[in-house]
Amino acid sequence: MRLLSFLAYVVVRILTATLRIRHIRQEHIDSTPQYILVLWHAQLLPLLGRGRWRKPITVMVSRSGDGELIAQVLNRFGVSSARGSSSRGGSAALRDMLREAREGKSIVFTPDGPRGPAREVKDGVIYAAKASGLPLVPMAYGTQSKKLLRSWDRMIIPYPFSRGVVAYGEPIAVPRDGDVEEWRILLEHTLDELTEEADRLTGGNDEP
Repeated sequence: MRLLSFLAYVVVRILTATLRIRHIRQEHIDSTPQYILVLWHAQLLPLLGRGRWRKPITVMVSRSGDGELIAQVLNRFGVSSARGSSSRGGSAALRDMLREAREGKSIVFTPDGPRGPAREVKDGVIYAAKASGLPLVPMAYGTQSKKLLRSWDRMIIPYPFSRGVVAYGEPIAVPRDGDVEEWRILLEHTLDELTEEADRLTGGNDEP
Protein backbone atom coordinates (compact mmCIF):
# COMPACT_ATOMS: atom_id res chain seq x y z
CA MET A 1 0.00 0.00 0.00
CA ARG A 2 2.88 2.38 0.79
CA LEU A 3 4.43 1.77 -2.62
CA LEU A 4 1.08 2.18 -4.39
CA SER A 5 0.35 5.41 -2.52
CA PHE A 6 3.80 6.74 -3.41
CA LEU A 7 3.28 5.96 -7.09
CA ALA A 8 -0.18 7.55 -7.02
CA TYR A 9 1.27 10.63 -5.33
CA VAL A 10 3.99 10.98 -7.97
CA VAL A 11 1.48 10.63 -10.83
CA VAL A 12 -0.94 13.16 -9.32
CA ARG A 13 1.88 15.58 -8.46
CA ILE A 14 3.31 15.47 -12.00
CA LEU A 15 -0.11 15.73 -13.64
CA THR A 16 -1.36 18.62 -11.52
CA ALA A 17 1.94 20.49 -11.96
CA THR A 18 1.16 20.78 -15.69
CA LEU A 19 -2.34 22.21 -15.21
CA ARG A 20 -3.02 25.87 -15.89
CA ILE A 21 -5.64 26.83 -13.34
CA ARG A 22 -7.38 30.17 -12.86
CA HIS A 23 -8.93 30.84 -9.45
CA ILE A 24 -12.18 32.85 -9.39
CA ARG A 25 -13.13 34.82 -6.25
CA GLN A 26 -10.19 33.45 -4.31
CA GLU A 27 -10.76 36.20 -1.74
CA HIS A 28 -13.56 34.08 -0.26
CA ILE A 29 -11.01 31.55 0.96
CA ASP A 30 -8.13 33.98 1.60
CA SER A 31 -10.22 36.20 3.87
CA THR A 32 -11.56 33.31 5.98
CA PRO A 33 -9.02 32.21 8.62
CA GLN A 34 -10.68 28.83 9.31
CA TYR A 35 -13.39 27.12 7.29
CA ILE A 36 -15.11 23.99 6.08
CA LEU A 37 -14.17 23.56 2.42
CA VAL A 38 -16.84 21.73 0.39
CA LEU A 39 -16.54 20.26 -3.12
CA TRP A 40 -18.00 17.39 -5.11
CA HIS A 41 -16.14 14.08 -4.81
CA ALA A 42 -15.46 13.92 -8.57
CA GLN A 43 -13.39 17.11 -8.43
CA LEU A 44 -10.98 16.15 -5.64
CA LEU A 45 -8.11 14.60 -7.60
CA PRO A 46 -7.11 17.60 -9.77
CA LEU A 47 -7.20 19.85 -6.70
CA LEU A 48 -4.84 17.73 -4.57
CA GLY A 49 -1.74 19.32 -6.01
CA ARG A 50 -3.23 22.68 -6.97
CA GLY A 51 -5.77 23.50 -4.29
CA ARG A 52 -5.14 26.72 -2.39
CA TRP A 53 -6.65 25.54 0.86
CA ARG A 54 -4.94 26.72 3.99
CA LYS A 55 -3.07 24.07 6.01
CA PRO A 56 -3.25 22.37 8.43
CA ILE A 57 -6.38 20.77 7.02
CA THR A 58 -8.25 17.47 7.47
CA VAL A 59 -10.38 15.51 4.97
CA MET A 60 -12.97 12.84 5.80
CA VAL A 61 -12.03 9.56 4.07
CA SER A 62 -13.89 6.24 4.09
CA ARG A 63 -12.67 3.16 6.00
CA SER A 64 -12.56 1.04 2.83
CA GLY A 65 -9.42 -0.26 1.16
CA ASP A 66 -9.68 2.52 -1.43
CA GLY A 67 -10.04 4.95 1.46
CA GLU A 68 -6.77 3.74 2.98
CA LEU A 69 -4.99 4.42 -0.31
CA ILE A 70 -6.55 7.89 -0.55
CA ALA A 71 -5.60 8.64 3.07
CA GLN A 72 -1.97 7.74 2.42
CA VAL A 73 -1.88 9.86 -0.73
CA LEU A 74 -3.42 12.78 1.15
CA ASN A 75 -0.80 12.40 3.86
CA ARG A 76 1.94 12.74 1.25
CA PHE A 77 0.35 16.05 0.25
CA GLY A 78 0.46 17.19 3.89
CA VAL A 79 -3.28 16.66 4.43
CA SER A 80 -4.52 14.59 7.38
CA SER A 81 -7.65 12.43 7.29
CA ALA A 82 -10.49 11.35 9.56
CA ARG A 83 -11.63 7.83 8.71
CA GLY A 84 -15.34 7.20 8.25
CA SER A 85 -18.33 7.80 5.99
CA SER A 86 -22.10 8.02 6.03
CA SER A 87 -22.29 4.23 5.82
CA ARG A 88 -19.46 3.19 8.15
CA GLY A 89 -17.90 4.98 11.11
CA GLY A 90 -19.47 8.30 10.20
CA SER A 91 -20.23 9.45 13.74
CA ALA A 92 -16.69 8.75 14.96
CA ALA A 93 -15.19 10.48 11.92
CA LEU A 94 -17.42 13.51 12.42
CA ARG A 95 -16.28 13.73 16.04
CA ASP A 96 -12.67 13.54 14.84
CA MET A 97 -13.32 16.34 12.34
CA LEU A 98 -14.87 18.54 15.01
CA ARG A 99 -11.92 17.89 17.31
CA GLU A 100 -9.56 18.93 14.52
CA ALA A 101 -11.62 22.09 14.05
CA ARG A 102 -11.38 22.91 17.77
CA GLU A 103 -7.59 22.60 17.43
CA GLY A 104 -7.65 25.31 14.76
CA LYS A 105 -7.58 23.20 11.61
CA SER A 106 -9.80 23.77 8.62
CA ILE A 107 -11.68 20.70 7.39
CA VAL A 108 -12.80 19.40 3.99
CA PHE A 109 -15.97 17.54 3.02
CA THR A 110 -16.87 15.86 -0.25
CA PRO A 111 -20.52 15.69 0.82
CA ASP A 112 -21.65 13.19 -1.83
CA GLY A 113 -18.90 10.67 -0.99
CA PRO A 114 -17.76 8.03 -0.63
CA ARG A 115 -20.39 6.13 -2.65
CA GLY A 116 -22.94 8.66 -3.76
CA PRO A 117 -25.42 9.39 -5.08
CA ALA A 118 -23.26 11.83 -7.01
CA ARG A 119 -23.89 15.52 -6.39
CA GLU A 120 -26.24 14.88 -3.50
CA VAL A 121 -25.22 16.60 -0.26
CA LYS A 122 -25.49 14.43 2.84
CA ASP A 123 -26.42 15.86 6.23
CA GLY A 124 -23.03 15.42 7.93
CA VAL A 125 -21.44 18.57 6.53
CA ILE A 126 -24.36 20.68 7.79
CA TYR A 127 -24.12 19.16 11.27
CA ALA A 128 -20.39 19.91 11.23
CA ALA A 129 -21.03 23.55 10.34
CA LYS A 130 -23.68 23.89 13.05
CA ALA A 131 -21.51 22.26 15.74
CA SER A 132 -18.22 23.98 14.87
CA GLY A 133 -19.51 27.42 13.97
CA LEU A 134 -17.17 27.43 10.96
CA PRO A 135 -18.40 28.84 7.63
CA LEU A 136 -18.84 26.58 4.63
CA VAL A 137 -16.73 27.66 1.65
CA PRO A 138 -18.04 25.89 -1.49
CA MET A 139 -15.74 25.42 -4.45
CA ALA A 140 -15.86 23.74 -7.86
CA TYR A 141 -13.38 22.75 -10.56
CA GLY A 142 -14.01 22.71 -14.28
CA THR A 143 -11.96 21.95 -17.38
CA GLN A 144 -12.73 21.18 -21.01
CA SER A 145 -9.89 18.71 -21.59
CA LYS A 146 -10.60 15.74 -19.35
CA LYS A 147 -11.49 12.10 -19.02
CA LEU A 148 -14.43 11.08 -16.85
CA LEU A 149 -13.96 7.73 -15.16
CA ARG A 150 -16.80 5.21 -15.16
CA SER A 151 -17.04 5.42 -11.38
CA TRP A 152 -20.16 6.35 -9.42
CA ASP A 153 -19.05 9.99 -9.27
CA ARG A 154 -17.58 10.26 -12.82
CA MET A 155 -14.22 11.27 -11.33
CA ILE A 156 -12.52 14.03 -13.36
CA ILE A 157 -9.05 13.25 -14.73
CA PRO A 158 -7.80 16.39 -16.50
CA TYR A 159 -5.48 15.95 -19.45
CA PRO A 160 -1.91 17.23 -18.98
CA PHE A 161 -1.41 20.95 -19.70
CA SER A 162 -5.15 21.57 -19.81
CA ARG A 163 -6.70 24.84 -18.67
CA GLY A 164 -9.02 24.80 -15.68
CA VAL A 165 -11.03 27.06 -13.41
CA VAL A 166 -11.58 26.82 -9.67
CA ALA A 167 -14.61 28.86 -8.62
CA TYR A 168 -15.21 29.74 -4.96
CA GLY A 169 -18.57 30.68 -3.49
CA GLU A 170 -19.29 33.10 -0.67
CA PRO A 171 -18.81 31.64 2.82
CA ILE A 172 -22.05 30.20 4.21
CA ALA A 173 -22.66 30.58 7.95
CA VAL A 174 -25.09 27.92 9.18
CA PRO A 175 -26.82 28.97 12.44
CA ARG A 176 -26.89 26.46 15.30
CA ASP A 177 -30.68 26.37 15.15
CA GLY A 178 -30.78 26.22 11.34
CA ASP A 179 -32.93 23.60 9.61
CA VAL A 180 -30.58 20.89 8.30
CA GLU A 181 -32.63 20.13 5.18
CA GLU A 182 -32.94 23.80 4.24
CA TRP A 183 -29.20 24.39 4.44
CA ARG A 184 -28.41 21.05 2.80
CA ILE A 185 -30.46 22.03 -0.25
CA LEU A 186 -28.88 25.49 -0.34
CA LEU A 187 -25.37 24.00 -0.31
CA GLU A 188 -26.28 21.46 -2.99
CA HIS A 189 -27.63 24.16 -5.28
CA THR A 190 -24.59 26.34 -4.64
CA LEU A 191 -22.15 23.56 -5.56
CA ASP A 192 -24.10 22.80 -8.73
CA GLU A 193 -24.13 26.47 -9.72
CA LEU A 194 -20.39 26.81 -9.11
CA THR A 195 -19.74 23.66 -11.17
CA GLU A 196 -21.86 25.03 -14.02
CA GLU A 197 -19.94 28.32 -13.83
CA ALA A 198 -16.55 26.59 -13.89
CA ASP A 199 -17.62 24.41 -16.82
CA ARG A 200 -19.01 27.41 -18.69
CA LEU A 201 -15.79 29.39 -18.26
CA THR A 202 -13.71 26.52 -19.62
CA GLY A 203 -16.14 25.28 -22.26
CA GLY A 204 -16.40 21.98 -20.36
CA ASN A 205 -19.31 19.57 -20.16
CA ASP A 206 -20.19 16.18 -18.69
CA GLU A 207 -19.29 14.08 -21.72
CA PRO A 208 -16.46 11.51 -21.35
